[in-house]
Amino acid sequence: MIKTRITEMFGVKYPIVLAGMGPFSTYKTAVKVGNSGGIGLTSHWGILSKVDPNTFEISDASDARSITPAQKIELDLKYIRDKTDDGAVCGCNIRVARVQADWKSVLRRVLKLRREDREMREKIKIIVTSAGNPAPPNKMIKKNNEKHNDDLKHFHVSPCLRLVEHTFKSGCDGVVAVGYEGGGHQSYEGVNTSVLIPIVRAHFPDKPIIAGGGFYNGQTLASGLALGADAVQMGTRFIATSDGDFHPNFKKLILKSQDEDTIITTGMFGPIRLIKNKHALEHAKVLTREEKIKQEKFQVDADQQKILQQQMLEKFMAMEKSYKGDVENGPCLGGQTVGGIESMPTVKELIETMMAECQETIKTLYFKIGE
Repeated sequence: MIKTRITEMFGVKYPIVLAGMGPFSTYKTAVKVGNSGGIGLTSHWGILSKVDPNTFEISDASDARSITPAQKIELDLKYIRDKTDDGAVCGCNIRVARVQADWKSVLRRVLKLRREDREMREKIKIIVTSAGNPAPPNKMIKKNNEKHNDDLKHFHVSPCLRLVEHTFKSGCDGVVAVGYEGGGHQSYEGVNTSVLIPIVRAHFPDKPIIAGGGFYNGQTLASGLALGADAVQMGTRFIATSDGDFHPNFKKLILKSQDEDTIITTGMFGPIRLIKNKHALEHAKVLTREEKIKQEKFQVDADQQKILQQQMLEKFMAMEKSYKGDVENGPCLGGQTVGGIESMPTVKELIETMMAECQETIKTLYFKIGE
């Protein structure tokens, strides 16, 4: 048994976290991770297709209906409440970027649900914000906690020491420090995980740290703990599980990809790491931070709302293609770990195998110590 600040803080068996992977849905994977002893995060929905009112799956049926991110998070959390075992721990990821106008409504819905439902409070214990400033959501969460005697934890995704410092100054309980190897939304800073985690730990020796970017097996989990992390989060590895949320074509794409088969391009919130395909290679231009900020400020001008809406619509429609299985013409989020992923176990098998490998790795290293 491996004990860390994260396992102790949340009362979980294993220091493994399912990463948020919005705009895709991850509520089923979150349940399986939570029931297997890790922490499962459901994601901030952003797919435009209508869904079946009973299964919440994308549907073309006559009774299918459109759904907002706030409505989707409510359905996700109720599903998690009903499908997780007693003692399982889950949470949700919420994007708080300046162009993500719905984040407040999503967060309010989460807080309201927890206030009204005791069982949900016991199972939904963490919110991880990302892609923006952690201070505004932290203010909302802390106000809720103080007013309702709650203990909901708030972590924020941060890619460099400067932003980790801002995360803790904003009042967050912990940080998800994500290196440049990671898939999906990335940073302009470009700091790799093996550099980032020891620096963060040196500056914050007593704070809970979840490491992200480059983790996919027991050896990499052991390396993350050795670097100073209290847990690791994985996105790409959990996509390639036999019982996860994603389309089989997406999973097969990961299995056949090599370590050099990802590319950084520009997404809705800045740099994004994608698996190389037709879409990624056609959209390979990377905007600088200054260009992206200028673009966003231009877009949110009152006279340019139509431009913003059209561009966001196009990006969401592209995401929808990969979510439905078109892995050539849609963006497929994936980290450099695609090069090491060669199997498709169940979520439970993956977690248990990783933990066994991790403990064996730590024991092997211990016996290499000479007198």
